[in-house]
Amino acid sequence: MTDLRVPGSDTRDVWEIYLSPTWMPALLVADELGVLESIADAPGSTDELSARLGLNGRALGSVLALLASLGYLAPRRGRYHVTDATRHHLIPSSPFYWGGVWAAMRQHSPLYDQLLRALTTPDPVEAMPQSSGRNKRGVDGWASGSLTPEAAASMTKYMHSHSAAAAVAVAQSDLFASTSRLLDVGGCSGVFSIALAARHQGLSCTIMDLPAVCAITPDFVKERGLEDRIDCYAADMFRDPWPQGYDAVFLSNIFHDWRPATCLTLARHAFDVLLPGGTINVHEMLLADDGAGPRTAAAFSVLMAASTQGQQFTFAQLESLLTDAGFVDIDCYSTSPLHSVVRGRKP
Repeated sequence: MTDLRVPGSDTRDVWEIYLSPTWMPALLVADELGVLESIADAPGSTDELSARLGLNGRALGSVLALLASLGYLAPRRGRYHVTDATRHHLIPSSPFYWGGVWAAMRQHSPLYDQLLRALTTPDPVEAMPQSSGRNKRGVDGWASGSLTPEAAASMTKYMHSHSAAAAVAVAQSDLFASTSRLLDVGGCSGVFSIALAARHQGLSCTIMDLPAVCAITPDFVKERGLEDRIDCYAADMFRDPWPQGYDAVFLSNIFHDWRPATCLTLARHAFDVLLPGGTINVHEMLLADDGAGPRTAAAFSVLMAASTQGQQFTFAQLESLLTDAGFVDIDCYSTSPLHSVVRGRKP
């Protein structure tokens, strides 16, 4: 875990502020779609509730985990149960039901509209990501393989800002102390490669991203004087060949943008370009296996469900996914109070 004595290394406070706007939309959609009332009648797992209510299970799981972390649901033996707070204030049959407030709030929440669409729209069967037409400045650009220079600049600054402390934490973990060549997939500004190369003098990194992003990334690298050990490779990670011959592939905040089938495709690409014995390293906020949060990861998962094609994962989900891609010796390493690296090895 990162050393919290390093100034600025603990970002839990700003993440809490950033993600708190997801709390209300999660509650609003659960009320609108009868999720809490259904659980009050008969507790259920995410899969059971998804089938019972005809909702998207990926998005529903994110909402349930957040509501559990906020104290409105309690997971027990794989099923969600309502708490007393929910029975008193969130069930229509209660004399203290807040339904009138929720009805009014739904008119003023764009994120509610996005989350409602995510919950009521089935996922496509195809593994290739599809543009939704609603997020041209973000994940839809990667889905289509095309970002405008303006969108690339905005997204690169955005990702760099919220990843800078996490990148230092990953570097301080020394998980990559023996790595020689690292492929940073979707590396954006190169914030993780920069931190790792600055920490480990024997490490060379390649940042792979779309051409519009790779036009910007060298400025961040040059600012740190690491041009001799960090280069860029412009490619669409879904459609173009990946560069070969790396002993580590790093993916930070990549899997959470996509459905599991798409993540499996990316993991298989990583397997193919790694040298024998090389590792895949998935850097994410992890959900608890019991479905009870934690709150920051669960709120982030709701944001992903509403604005991308993805979710946050549990370790067990990522372990299964990486196993399906051919990796072995899969383990989890906490690198900060919020983030972890899930690592698997190519035999």
